[in-house]
Amino acid sequence: MRHPSPARSQTAVVSPHGRSRSGPRKWRAVRMISLLAVSALAIAACGGGTGSSDAGSFDPTAILKYGVPGNPTSFDPRLSAPLDPVFLDVVYESLIKRSPAGELGPGLATQWTFSNDNKALDLTLRQGVVFHDGTPFDSAAVVASLEAFRKSGAQAAALKPITKVEARGPSAVHIEFSAPSGYMLNILASEPGMVVSPKALNSPDLGTKPVGTGAFQLTSLVQGKVTFTKFDKYWNAAATSIGGIEMTVFADEPTRLRAVVSGQVDGTTIGPGQEKEATTNGLTVVKGPNAQIDGLLLNTGDPIFSKPLVRQAMMYAFDRKAISDTLFSGNCTPAVQPFPEGLWPNVPELNNVDKYHDVAKAKDLLAQAGYPNGFSTELVNGPNTTYTNLAQAFQAQLAEVGITAKVKTLEFNQMVSDRRTGKFSGAVSLLQVGRPDPSQFVTDFYLPGGSYNPGNFNLPGVSDLLAQSRASGDEKQRQAPMRQIFTNVFDAGPTVIPVCSVIWVAAFKKGVTGMQVPKFGDYDFASIKIRR
Repeated sequence: MRHPSPARSQTAVVSPHGRSRSGPRKWRAVRMISLLAVSALAIAACGGGTGSSDAGSFDPTAILKYGVPGNPTSFDPRLSAPLDPVFLDVVYESLIKRSPAGELGPGLATQWTFSNDNKALDLTLRQGVVFHDGTPFDSAAVVASLEAFRKSGAQAAALKPITKVEARGPSAVHIEFSAPSGYMLNILASEPGMVVSPKALNSPDLGTKPVGTGAFQLTSLVQGKVTFTKFDKYWNAAATSIGGIEMTVFADEPTRLRAVVSGQVDGTTIGPGQEKEATTNGLTVVKGPNAQIDGLLLNTGDPIFSKPLVRQAMMYAFDRKAISDTLFSGNCTPAVQPFPEGLWPNVPELNNVDKYHDVAKAKDLLAQAGYPNGFSTELVNGPNTTYTNLAQAFQAQLAEVGITAKVKTLEFNQMVSDRRTGKFSGAVSLLQVGRPDPSQFVTDFYLPGGSYNPGNFNLPGVSDLLAQSRASGDEKQRQAPMRQIFTNVFDAGPTVIPVCSVIWVAAFKKGVTGMQVPKFGDYDFASIKIRR
């Protein structure tokens, strides 16, 4: 996808594909919706969705029963965790819409224009939209949400480049940035761009009583179950194909899969190694690559992991192919960098991972770091089966190079909290590397003050390269500085030790169609159809 570049005219408008075009022609949201519908059908036909063969026989009042690994951390976007969009996308909408396939298009903003230097952005807002509490959506609501998100919470870092937000009429918002920020469309297509009802924004209950403009509204939130019902006043309610969603928590993948087989739920995400079991039981499997990795997050606040040679040694400790074959049936692509092949920040020179499993070299690097006999540490992991098994695999392979790792399993929300606050030495993690924008991964993990950089790891030159990559929205212009960042960090001993790029896999009962692979963690439940 491409966005307006600094070379474009100030009067450029955005086409349905996210590309800028000079001239007065205005593209309307209805055309974008049509194109997205065609795109969704094409994706389904290629195996990226559950298909559409049952079109015309679905029940628009049916409730989708969907299995999830845990309760939401919070429905307040300022307090949400990286894996919460599966809940947030149900009730909120962002200013820019990003489809599950990763394409940008009109959301709560139908048009946008960057200034010539990409330091200002003007948004034209969708009209006729109301929040779940009946409050009309307008520019004042957008300004209120952006200003609140800038002040504190999980989205503040992503919105830090914003210096000014102002309403310029009921349906117009003007945003200014401290530096050229063509990449900001991706930010506004994620949690930082979600708009909360002004009446609910400062409510202490927002975390459990969200008020957005989305296709569904929350009706019940208890431990182990979250339910939503269709919002009849949704601006595109006619395109919503189900009557509601019931999300039930099952902490581990085997239990979730059994719930689908037994009919307790209609669908859920499963482990890549469970695909054969799912198809054997007559389920429809949806799978595809997405911007997530499994790996080990190191806290450089720990004196041991502050040493580059130790981090370099750990890069050579893991047999990634064995982990993929054993734990994921080969469906987790071995990787030593955050972004897989096919995503623009990927560094081609690092795609051959075979040479990065070398026990002798790992031991030699540890000796150079002052640990000829290795050292002891602790790895924390979340409660589901995949990460318990992954932690045990890491433990066994680290032992081969002389590192004794104690494994500690944490409850889901405790794992999220400890990872953010730095109460760990090593964390076995699933990391979303492309949301809200690939450059945010750099800010969060590689820059001092980053949300997931408790040890304040800092490498000279990264900030300058990041600024170069963020100036433009054109991926071709952004690619070289981003690749250089990942090359430099790799050479210095990364704080994130990737093991494999995740293949997203879900299983559904026959008759449930329309689910698309969320490439960057964006979910569209409104397009799912159910035949009862």
